[in-house]
Amino acid sequence: MLRLVSLKFGRLYRYVKLLFVASLLVFMLLNTHSLLASFQRNELTERRFLSLNKCPACFGTSWCRKFMNGQLSFEGWGRVRFLDFFNVKNVHFAQYGEPREGSRRVVLKRLGSNQELAELDQRICKRATGRPRCDLLQAMHKTDFARLNGDVRLLTPEVVEGWSDLVHCPSQRLLDRLVRRYAETKDSGSFLLKNLKDTERMQLLLTLAFNPEPLVLQSFPSDEGWPFAKYLGACGRMVAVNYVGEELWSFYNAPWEKRVDLAWQLMEIAEQLTNNDFEFALYLLDVSFDNFAVGPRDGKVIIVDAENVLVADKKLIKQRKSLILLFLLYTR
Repeated sequence: MLRLVSLKFGRLYRYVKLLFVASLLVFMLLNTHSLLASFQRNELTERRFLSLNKCPACFGTSWCRKFMNGQLSFEGWGRVRFLDFFNVKNVHFAQYGEPREGSRRVVLKRLGSNQELAELDQRICKRATGRPRCDLLQAMHKTDFARLNGDVRLLTPEVVEGWSDLVHCPSQRLLDRLVRRYAETKDSGSFLLKNLKDTERMQLLLTLAFNPEPLVLQSFPSDEGWPFAKYLGACGRMVAVNYVGEELWSFYNAPWEKRVDLAWQLMEIAEQLTNNDFEFALYLLDVSFDNFAVGPRDGKVIIVDAENVLVADKKLIKQRKSLILLFLLYTR
């Protein structure tokens, strides 16, 4: 009896699989023209595809010239848009070329699913106009992202606390670091919020609230030894980061010695994020195989998804402990 049931399910699975492949082939035949057009076009040069028209409700513009000049292009099947249905995370692989350096692989992220981005637009519109649809350019000036105008000197903890995991318990030192290292401005290096343009300020705050991953990569860069992928730039709602290598899950069946080395590196990353000379403790709140990647040459493990990172200022914690001890001594 069990054998008959398993045979029936096996046949049913094969029929469903065959039907899916046949449907896919029919769909491709019916859309041959659009498929060919997808391979011939470079959508990464189009303002609407990059959602550049939604700025300042976007993540930045520092790499727009590179996008518009056609220096970035999707790889292979990444050019076919109907396959985006399966790409829920909106993460794409692309080639980035420089005239003298040749081309290299980069990762492009929209920092959220299509649904999450649509909900972001609706929240902005509802706060500004009470309606789910509006002109985002006008609406942004009526939201909390525009409340910190040019008269506000610093980004302070009471303003942004709880906006995202990055600022779950922020200190002034952390926020000054975020502003000072903000890469989506030409005049970076100052911790004064008032030195940013209105649009840059709104982009920073929106990124902080929606998905602070770019700010984590900018504030704790790989150039200083932090185990994160390198941030490259943004254009509209498309962020570019350096490609590291294969994700950690692809090493599940690697030789035992290799798996031991990768496991040891993960423990070293945890130690580095907790105890370092900068006295910031970084805690990963979403630990999974696909949030880490391994470099093909050096075999180094790198964090490639830094959306859910909580940062605690250990210097501030020590200061508060000292104040509490002093208070207890004087109240005896």
